[in-house]
Amino acid sequence: MIENRSHAYAWSISWIEFKAPNAPGVYWLRDKEGKVLFVGKGNIRERLLSHWYKENSADAAIWNQAPYTFRFELTNDPAGREAELIRELHPACNPVSHSIFGRH
Repeated sequence: MIENRSHAYAWSISWIEFKAPNAPGVYWLRDKEGKVLFVGKGNIRERLLSHWYKENSADAAIWNQAPYTFRFELTNDPAGREAELIRELHPACNPVSHSIFGRH
């Protein structure tokens, strides 16, 4: 599981702006207990900021779960890596259709 090697940052606008790269990759949000809430892909900084400002349909569900930290991973295959992480981590707020593998 590669995701354990990434550092967790506090879910705050200042940490997003300070640490989230303006580069393609995957990211995931966790609650205070470490449960994965959401896995996403794209420009990491832009996507995290869009969740912070609640610009997406999934954001209400994410915020209702009280995000506490975020992690990210740079990759040349964001869609493939996102699907792997969704399958592996079973995020609470990702729709099943978000993964090409579905949930098991």
